[in-house]
Amino acid sequence: MSEDTVKGQVDNPLTLNRYTYTHNNPVRYIDPTGHDAWLVHGTFSDNSTWKDDFVTYFKGLYKEDVRKFEWSGDNDNTARVKAAQSLAADIMNWRSIKGNEKKPIRLIGHSHGGNVSILAANVLEHEGIQVETLVTIATPVRELEYYLEYPVGQHLHVYNERDGVQVNGGSVWLLGEAKREFTNAANIKIEVGEEYDPIAAHSAMHSNVETWKKYITPYLEKFYVEPKR
Repeated sequence: MSEDTVKGQVDNPLTLNRYTYTHNNPVRYIDPTGHDAWLVHGTFSDNSTWKDDFVTYFKGLYKEDVRKFEWSGDNDNTARVKAAQSLAADIMNWRSIKGNEKKPIRLIGHSHGGNVSILAANVLEHEGIQVETLVTIATPVRELEYYLEYPVGQHLHVYNERDGVQVNGGSVWLLGEAKREFTNAANIKIEVGEEYDPIAAHSAMHSNVETWKKYITPYLEKFYVEPKR
């Protein structure tokens, strides 16, 4: 009754009619989500942190659809582990649908959403499913607790040096608990202006299209390039 959120692919004509469902074959196929990438918000946050213009931009990179993954956002390890298990289950259910078996999985996590994504990638790997693209942004780096047990296709980690939340959670008592860079990731340093205080700098990067275009997208592997005409 409504348009598919996926805009379709030029080389696959059936996908260009956004009112069709499962290639006009609902007896054989189902498509409960149709998503290939998951955006994971951070602590004390929700899905409103992912701006519409960024979602549209990211969809265009891979010509895939995007799902905003909702979790409690509680500031403790138990909540993050539970969220990771739920995220992995969501992805495994999607992957079990005929036609999705070989599609790449991309996780984009802001703040502790990055650590949720890392834990979810570990769960998926135990099930024989590798994450293709992992982007962690402003994630508190606590590698004794949150680390990849197995390599992913590509792990980009994005940070800036004005971000006070990343290293101390905004509280003096946590100072020094987290670090800015992951050991085995491609770490990308973003420059933010002095107008950003340590709290604002934490949320200045993850949903900013211009930041992605300038700093992050050039490092992404295998993203879709519009053919020249």
